Parts: sequence; structure tokens; C-alpha cells
Amino acid sequence: MKNPLKNVFDRICGSKWYLFLYNGIQGLFNGFRNLAFNMCSKPVRQCVFSLCVALLLSVLCYIAENQPYSLLEKSFLYYLLENPFHPKENSWDEDVCFINVSHDRTLVSLDAQDSLSGNTDITDRSKLLCFLRKLDEERVPYRYILMDVRFEKGLETAVDTLLFDQILSMRDIVISHHVNDAWDSYEIVDPRLMEKAGMSDYYQFGIITNFSRYSFLQEKKPSIVLKMYDDELNQPTSIRQLWRLPVYVSKRHLCANSPMLLISGNVYDKTYAPRKEEKGKSIVPKVNYYLDLGPDILNIEGRDFNADFGKKYIVIGDFEHDIHDTYAGRVPGAYIIWEAFQHLRNERHILSWLFVLITFLSYFLIIYFLFYVNNVSHKRSYVDKDAAQCLLSVTRWIGSIGLMYIITFVSYKCFHVRYNITIPLIFITFTNTIIQLANKKLQ
Repeated sequence: MKNPLKNVFDRICGSKWYLFLYNGIQGLFNGFRNLAFNMCSKPVRQCVFSLCVALLLSVLCYIAENQPYSLLEKSFLYYLLENPFHPKENSWDEDVCFINVSHDRTLVSLDAQDSLSGNTDITDRSKLLCFLRKLDEERVPYRYILMDVRFEKGLETAVDTLLFDQILSMRDIVISHHVNDAWDSYEIVDPRLMEKAGMSDYYQFGIITNFSRYSFLQEKKPSIVLKMYDDELNQPTSIRQLWRLPVYVSKRHLCANSPMLLISGNVYDKTYAPRKEEKGKSIVPKVNYYLDLGPDILNIEGRDFNADFGKKYIVIGDFEHDIHDTYAGRVPGAYIIWEAFQHLRNERHILSWLFVLITFLSYFLIIYFLFYVNNVSHKRSYVDKDAAQCLLSVTRWIGSIGLMYIITFVSYKCFHVRYNITIPLIFITFTNTIIQLANKKLQ
């Protein structure tokens, strides 16, 4: 039978000389394999096999960790991990101000050339212009402005040119951009805004709508969060993809491009913020709350913009309608973006080499335990007893899964990595089933 690999070589290269090279490489590989088999003892071969499988499993898990989809993730596990250590009160970020635009809407025509096309409502851009001008005129030393607001082509207003000129003239400001695909034919209204834009999309898989992952690079372009992070540090895009592989690096480290985010709190309407009783009085604790752009900011005479927004991040978005389901409840999309920025700012996306080493060695121990620790099951007193073999198999499976949960706990508490163990658990269960069937066949 003709070797198909030789066939490929012959067709691609068109020369028999390459076949000589192929035969040489194949012979060298076979020689090393036979030499290793003859020289290495059985325990060494077992260790080498376990190391290779652990490496393969590590690569598969890393690839899965860089997928933007929320799929088969045990989010409830992280709720249990956080609950004993989580503060009893909601988290409060004193260096950010959230501004809600859900009540500041205006009607625009769907088609300016057709009066019968109807209208739709969009964010009131005249109020955005007024707010940005106020910051500029009073020279407010804000840290950064993040505008999770759509500026879609075809939905234009009379103040667009003035607003876009204002955005382009300001420092440290980013607006949201979206991918143009079959589900959302989005095109930004003014191409000049692209220099201030970052991607702001969430990925869903089929009917699974719960949010848990945020991608910093989206369609190989920096997200609104990544652009904000890199602009503030005055650096080029800090996360890079290696070729077309699902491998991402940052600061000479492997990193997670689509990590599972920690949702540390929420943001509330100030009027309906959670209250607590203290000495017979109902007081509002320090929680994240948002202000309405028009009623709470622009319509207040004598408001001190420097005192309210100086040295703060300003996050502008719809905090009442743009809501996503998460393991921690329903959370506004603009707040998820803020949490993703916190994730970057604390460098939780970077995978330390110690974490990589511990994870790899844990996989090695699990593989070795599953495949080669069978001395008890091979004893004569247990070989012919199905109940004993089943109990030993269950013990092996529980021990491996227990170690996986320990890895999850350690990685979460020591390395701040919310590690998805679905693939390792599937692998362990599948491997344990194969071993059990093989043992029965050998009996």
C-alpha cells in the first residue's frame, strides 16, 4: 500500500529527493523511539506518558479559557468560593462616577429622506455635548471617560458634528464600537471617531445567554476596556495574539484574553439603593450608584464639576435597559465593562508561571493516578469482585475530581484566576470510564 504521506510530499514538491529526506526523518524518529523504549524503565515511560498527556490537557484547557463563549461553566462554584470571603456589604468604588442616559432620549427619523419611515429613540446627543463641554470649559481633571453609547450611521441629529468634534478634541476618552455582521449591521456614523473607539461586544452561544466572559481583543481589535487601559498607561495595545493561534501574551507572560470576570457588586439608582438600619435610622451605605445625566447633573444649578468628577473615571451608559444575566444576578452592561477594566488594572488577566507550573503538575498527578495506580485493584482478593472494582473506580474518580476542586480553590484565592474545570472534569470522567471498561475486559 502506498504511503499517503509520501503521496503528499510527491505532489507538493514534485521531486523524489524530498522522499529521501522524509525517510531519513522517519528513520531517525523511529530510532529515537526504540532507543528510548529500550533504555527507559517502565516507571520512566509511565512518567513520560503522563507528562505528555498533562501537557496536551493543559493546552486544551488554555484554548478553552480563551474562547469568548459562556459554555458549560460552573458559575455557581465561584459563587460558593466567593461567599465565605466576600464582604457583607456591596463593594464601593470611590474613584468612578456612573452616569445613566436611559432617561435622556430623543426621537430621530429612521430615514431622513423618507418622512413615512417612522422614528426611533436614541441617546440625547445634545445633552452629551453639553456635559462634555462643561468638563472641558471648567478644565475638570478627570482620569478617563468611557462612553458605552452607540453612534450608528443612519441615525443622525443636528448636533452630531459639534459632538463628534468635541469628542475628538478631548483627551482620555473612548466610545463603543461594534462588529458589523449578519446579526448587527452596525456602522459608525463618522469614520473620524474610529481613533477614539473600542470594540464593545458580548458573545453568546446558542440559547446560553448568561454572561461570564469578557474578551479584551475582539475580532483582533482592542475592546473599549483594553483601549482605555492602554491609553491611560500611554502604551501600545498590551495584549497580542500569536499568529492566528488562540494564544495570547501580555508583558512576556501568557494571558487570558477572555477570562471569567469577578462580579464584585452592582450599581444602583440612588433613589432605590439598598439601605440599612443603624440606631433606628435608615441610611444609605457606601454603594455604587448612578446619576441621571439630565435631572441629576445638567439641570442642577451651581454644580461643582471639579469636585464631582475631578480625578475620577466617568462611565456613561444605559444602566436600566442594557442588563445582562450573570452568576451574581442581573448587572448593567456598563458596570460589566467597569469590572473588566478593574480586571485589567489589577493584572488578573496575566497567568503567572507559578500558576502554569502548579496546574501542569496537578494534571500530571491526576493522569498518573488514573492510569498507573492500580496495585490495589490487581490484588487477587479484589480482581473477581465487581463491587470492589466499582468502589475502587469511584474512589479514583472522586479523588481526581477532589484534586481539581482544590486546584480551582488555590488558583482563585492565590492567583485570582477563575479557572473553568469543565474540560478537565469531562476528561477525568471519560478516562476513568475507559480504564474501568479495560479492566473488565482483561478479567
